[in-house]
Amino acid sequence: MVYFLFLGLACLRIDVQGAETLNDPLNDRIDEGLKDNRSSDIFRAQRVGGKYLFYLEKLFLAAQAKGGTELTPSQFPRVAIKINTAHAPGLQVSPQLIDALLSILTDRGFDKKQIFLVDREEQSLIRAGFLSSTQGLSTYRGHSVYYSTKQSYFDPLWIHDSPMPPTLHDRARLFLKYPQAREKRIEEERKSYLPRILFGEDTFWINVSVVMDSVNLGIDGACANITTGAISNYHRFLEKATLAPAAVTEIMAIPEIWNRRTYSIIDLSLYQFANGGRFDAEFLGREPTLLLSENPFSVDRVALGILNSDRKKHGFKERKAGELLLFRYAKELNLGDMAKAKIFDVR
Repeated sequence: MVYFLFLGLACLRIDVQGAETLNDPLNDRIDEGLKDNRSSDIFRAQRVGGKYLFYLEKLFLAAQAKGGTELTPSQFPRVAIKINTAHAPGLQVSPQLIDALLSILTDRGFDKKQIFLVDREEQSLIRAGFLSSTQGLSTYRGHSVYYSTKQSYFDPLWIHDSPMPPTLHDRARLFLKYPQAREKRIEEERKSYLPRILFGEDTFWINVSVVMDSVNLGIDGACANITTGAISNYHRFLEKATLAPAAVTEIMAIPEIWNRRTYSIIDLSLYQFANGGRFDAEFLGREPTLLLSENPFSVDRVALGILNSDRKKHGFKERKAGELLLFRYAKELNLGDMAKAKIFDVR
């Protein structure tokens, strides 16, 4: 199946206020997109202090008590855990958090063959401690690890096609790959291959991310991790103020991706609040907090508040949620109902 997706989004203003309830005064003048009855509520554990197993289990139980998905092998035959190691080792998903998640899933009856880890780059996985450069098999604690150079990661039939021109980086990469085939380069430069490994047959995904400031997205977190953080040919989107959030929301709105989600988890024990796009240790912040939701836009919205607090302390301008296209586009496509999203603290 091939998707040709183009946004026709109205200019709507969303003003999200408050910390405990994500209020959205936007009226109902929104074209209908995806139909989704699942919760956008956020479950928050503060003062985690490295006790990932204890608090993550509590977060899952709290979400389930409010009607959230119960992760069982009978309902979810295969689970892909999309992690974020792009800026490892400076800023990455903690192996200790992944160990806790694997332990919880194992206790619920999953075996090692049913759970696997995914990230785009092999080298970042090595830097993050999820792969060994001398290791023969791509595994982490007995679970398979997949990255983009593995044949099963992408599928040539699953692409996000955009008419926008590629970056110089992409053109150089394609020239090296197809030096004698100009037509092939032109054909490929429009395509971003989707991570089929995350939504293949009987496969559902858990999204585990850290967060970083982003000029064009506002926040590079859970939503970016599962979209531009997983596709090929992604550079051409990230440097464009309109196209970056459009690409993220378009890809997320593909039913085969959106309907295969379970939970998104953000670890705020380390985050970057300024100079996004590359790792910069000068702008690292720390908050011993875990966020969990069935909606990746919800956890990003709450995490944005944490980044903004640090931005204000250090004299940077806030990136207001009501002004970010990421959340406006998500609202239009029915990917996130901010009017109903509430935060539940778990102690």
